[in-house]
Amino acid sequence: MPRMTRNMVILGAVLLLAAIAAAIVPMWVATAGIGLGGHAWAAVILMIVGCFGVGGGLMFLIFYSARKGYDDAAHDGRGPFRADASPNDTKETDARGV
Repeated sequence: MPRMTRNMVILGAVLLLAAIAAAIVPMWVATAGIGLGGHAWAAVILMIVGCFGVGGGLMFLIFYSARKGYDDAAHDGRGPFRADASPNDTKETDARGV
């Protein structure tokens, strides 16, 4: 990547981060004196665990699929979305490409 382009990408990322911080920090400061009850903390904890569970589950499926070879047909050009496939081509292949 050319130096000028890289510098513009870095500048854009820094400006985006600054804009997000400028929006979030005042809200954070405004709610500093408000405490959360037990039910609210339970909801926060369940949300965090749920997000990590979904993310971990999706990562597991990606690695499982790659290890078992379920996505090989798509990468080898044998899948239904290959460049030379016609719209009427209904032949489907399994994980082995058969």
